[in-house]
Amino acid sequence: MKKIIMMLGSASYIGQDADTVQGIADAAVKKGHPVTVVGSGDGTYCFLKGQRASGAPNIEKGFVDLADRGVKIDL
Repeated sequence: MKKIIMMLGSASYIGQDADTVQGIADAAVKKGHPVTVVGSGDGTYCFLKGQRASGAPNIEKGFVDLADRGVKIDL
């Protein structure tokens, strides 16, 4: 089992960085790895409550679900 730490430096709905981090974190947790996601710079906006872009995956819900499954979120 490896500890996985990912940096997220892009804002919520700018590109697909947040979606990619969520996908990798989800896969790692399913395999039993401890995961930490670190929000830095604009990446901290991914963890704000109440944001939603029409037609895009809900970033807030994705990170809440991951946190509920044991992913550590650091800002």
